[in-house]
Amino acid sequence: MAEQTSFDLEDAKDLQAQLQQFYETQRQEWSRVLSQWENLKRVWHDNQFDSFEPLFEKLKSTYSDGELECESYLVFLNQQIKVAEERRQKLGNLPSL
Repeated sequence: MAEQTSFDLEDAKDLQAQLQQFYETQRQEWSRVLSQWENLKRVWHDNQFDSFEPLFEKLKSTYSDGELECESYLVFLNQQIKVAEERRQKLGNLPSL
């Protein structure tokens, strides 16, 4: 039998707001990093570049995966909040006994 869990709607909304702010800040900062990388690529012409570029490309891939996971969790959290709000509204509309 499934075990009932509790879900604090206000805590979930706080988490969602903080996670959304974190996500947006990370995207802005990462955009700056990518811009600087493009600038550096134009002027870096030695053997070390050839060693560093694959590492940076791996970092980009890892970052992209993390960004997708964060987006996915934000969608999931938003769905859970909607369900909880609908449940709260329906329970609030029940007649008193």
